Amino acid sequence: MVFQGFSKARRGFVMASACLLIWTLASTASDSTISALHIHAKGLGPLVVGMTVREARALPGVQLDQTGPQPVPDTFCTYYRVRISDQEVKARVIKDRIDRIEVSSPKFSTVGGIRIGDSIDRVKVVYGKKVSIEPHHYLWDQGVVLMVLGPYGNQQNGYGVAFTASPEKGVTEIWVGWYQGIRESEGCS
Repeated sequence: MVFQGFSKARRGFVMASACLLIWTLASTASDSTISALHIHAKGLGPLVVGMTVREARALPGVQLDQTGPQPVPDTFCTYYRVRISDQEVKARVIKDRIDRIEVSSPKFSTVGGIRIGDSIDRVKVVYGKKVSIEPHHYLWDQGVVLMVLGPYGNQQNGYGVAFTASPEKGVTEIWVGWYQGIRESEGCS
């Protein structure tokens, strides 16, 4: 036996150390899983704009729960809470397809490394001339929306990333999806 000749105290210490090592490796693995799920112009990791609710639910480790109202025939728009890697994001769904993903968790970062809490200046440095800045639609005196188009398509039918930010708080939300969809401040109207 491996513990033969060890005192009871030493065996306890060895077992506690082994448990701590296993716990550390498991928590590191889950953190690396989250870091592998980058926010990109088409979505968050494997969860992408244009997927049906059924396709998104079939992704391993992704759970969707409807939180918005039942969609009405005119708009077929509602919201889902999405759990992915033990974090929550929101998905706006129009006509049963994911139209926009809204991230407010600092655990996820964009491919360029931007996360919730980063400064407006950092977004400008990372995305350079690709960023257009406009006043926030409702909080025009308190914040801005930094828009990045692409790299896929154009303003009429392309994808983009929007960063809602203020000078005091930095980036507070990151929206990804169809460029026209992330330009809308409203949810389902």
